[in-house]
Amino acid sequence: MHGLSKARALLLCVFALGIALTGVASTPVGRASAVTPPTFGAPIKLPSSTGGEPSLAIDYGSCTAGVNCKMYIVSPNGTASGPAEWYSYDSGASWGTPVQIDTAQPTHGGDTDVTVQPGPGANTGNVIVTDLNVSNSFVQVSADHGKTFNTGFPTAYEDDRPWLTAYGASTVYLAYHDFVGEIPIVCKSTDGGITFVSCTHAFTNTSVSDCAENTVPARYFVVDPTDATGNTLNFMYSCSTLAENAAHPPYGPLHDYYLAQSTDGGTTYLTTHTVFHADTTGGKAPNYANIFGNFAVDAAGNYYAMFSGTADDKHVLSNPFHVYYVWSPDKGKTWNGPYRVDTDAAGTHTLASFAVSGAGNIDAVWYGDPANTGEPNGQCGSTGQVTACQDGTTYVGMDGQNGKACPAATPPATTSCPVTGNWKVYMSQTTNANTVGGATWSAPQAIDANYRHYGTICTNGIVCGGASDRHLLDFISVAIDCGGFAHVTYGADQNTSVAHTVPQSFTDGALETDAVNQTGGQALAAPLGCAGAAVITPEVPLAALLPLGAVFAIGAVGLGRRRRRGALVA
Repeated sequence: MHGLSKARALLLCVFALGIALTGVASTPVGRASAVTPPTFGAPIKLPSSTGGEPSLAIDYGSCTAGVNCKMYIVSPNGTASGPAEWYSYDSGASWGTPVQIDTAQPTHGGDTDVTVQPGPGANTGNVIVTDLNVSNSFVQVSADHGKTFNTGFPTAYEDDRPWLTAYGASTVYLAYHDFVGEIPIVCKSTDGGITFVSCTHAFTNTSVSDCAENTVPARYFVVDPTDATGNTLNFMYSCSTLAENAAHPPYGPLHDYYLAQSTDGGTTYLTTHTVFHADTTGGKAPNYANIFGNFAVDAAGNYYAMFSGTADDKHVLSNPFHVYYVWSPDKGKTWNGPYRVDTDAAGTHTLASFAVSGAGNIDAVWYGDPANTGEPNGQCGSTGQVTACQDGTTYVGMDGQNGKACPAATPPATTSCPVTGNWKVYMSQTTNANTVGGATWSAPQAIDANYRHYGTICTNGIVCGGASDRHLLDFISVAIDCGGFAHVTYGADQNTSVAHTVPQSFTDGALETDAVNQTGGQALAAPLGCAGAAVITPEVPLAALLPLGAVFAIGAVGLGRRRRRGALVA
């Protein structure tokens, strides 16, 4: 049941570089592709798992023909005992018993992440994990492929949401958001994560003054693979504006995104590129946090950002939550898009994540309900900034009033009833994301046949409010193996083929961490680090010199302090 396709070793694909010179769509609509849709094996519950927001890393140097990769998953509330790591030595076909991490500190279990040292050198294949405590991020290293970890090192003080990235023989970066100063900071280790002796502010460009008060870091911190020196570093984050901070003290909604960049290996971050600004004209209330923006760079050096949300949180029936991406051909200086990823006409899509490999190759995943359109949080805006939903969705949004009858119409609401959230995990693929005008995406495919959650899904972190359900926590993860196939991990608290209808009372089931392996269909190019996956340094494409056309600017709504879990989630 958990086996992988025997044909996978033959599916290593190489895609030619190219840019389609099509116009930029003024309304971002996903374009469906005729490629063979992916197929998936049965979901695997990680042993003894009780956690959400799992992070996934693949040791590409360990892969044999793409089918025998070592893989690792961590979750902050991984087991009843706290944060944990799981390992697989057969590309996710089976998983070992959980290994508890960060066991000595009483405030463990805040945020976790995992990466693998790519090498070459003595540290090659080492597994590095981090866990957020109240005062620091605790980093531990395993030299035996995830079976045991060293005693660890505390770093990144006043931390919130740490992300790990390993590079080369012994460099490890921990990028995070300073909880007090509201500043993105990057800590660097030169001994494979054993110690971190320096931390640098990534926000040093005073022209982005709106970000001085409120930031949220995006996944992930990225070393540009087309810079042979390894000195080009990228950290994307979102900000609110000074005017909104004043109107909604102390912190305004987040919806402007910037990319902090260093070209000297992290000594200084003197370049800050604007990724996009949200359209707030006419009283619009855009929301694209949900909860983290995502950033990646493909093997050809194209930059990508992906996020999910709505152009106007006050009118989500006419502005459904969709998944969008933007891309840059020139190291983040200019951006194309945003373009829609999902091809559903309506519905609700949230907590999107993605993985890239060769030029234009992307796997995107999200929690989705293509049949019901509504506010996944169950309220418009976030705690302290809740606003009336003006087109039929109410403060209880997608949970059907928790079993109550539809309320009488109260202006400005209409008589529409709240819709039911019946959530599955979906994936869509493309091999031409680096196309002006937007990629062609495969039709969204449920990776798991059953519904895995009901009701609302919190996308604003700890400030979601009483109507929102944060049981799943804040993200899911996807990675691509050396055969070009996807591996997805996510939290789930339901497992049934029966969809609920309104009115319906929902109760979360026991939370577990699941992993699903792609077994057939379209294979993407092998990621960097795999045998035969070479770095390609392209010329500036002609498309980058063309006018970019109208840009449907979008952003993220939320609070800078949304991620802090107080005493931290169990």
